[in-house]
Amino acid sequence: MDIRVMIIPCSGIGKPIGTVTREATYEVIENLQPEKTDTVCLALLVSGDDATLKKVKDNPCIALDGCAKECAAKNIKLAGGKVETELRVLNVMKECRGMTPETVLDIGEGGSKLVDEIARRVSAEVDRIFAERGLNK
Repeated sequence: MDIRVMIIPCSGIGKPIGTVTREATYEVIENLQPEKTDTVCLALLVSGDDATLKKVKDNPCIALDGCAKECAAKNIKLAGGKVETELRVLNVMKECRGMTPETVLDIGEGGSKLVDEIARRVSAEVDRIFAERGLNK
């Protein structure tokens, strides 16, 4: 079985923080950890798509939530998945002053730095999960 850490960002439609969660997810799955990670669409998870549910149930998950509503984490759990790590963008923003996205379409320099910081943290969590499970890729 090919284990991948599923990184599931919140939808955050119309919100700059939602854009940050999605861009950070793509940075990890496409550039930082392409052999160890994957993602699914939160809307497919919520709607009960069989293939999406299987991926979430069969693999460890990282929830990237933009706000306190924790939509990604809650829906992973509702689908029967295990949230190994939950990262909330607002908490990272509090720690890293000046890393603030500007708009949905252009997150700006601060938003780009925030994407990089979140992607770095998620990548480190992927390595931790693989090490704890004794998985080598």
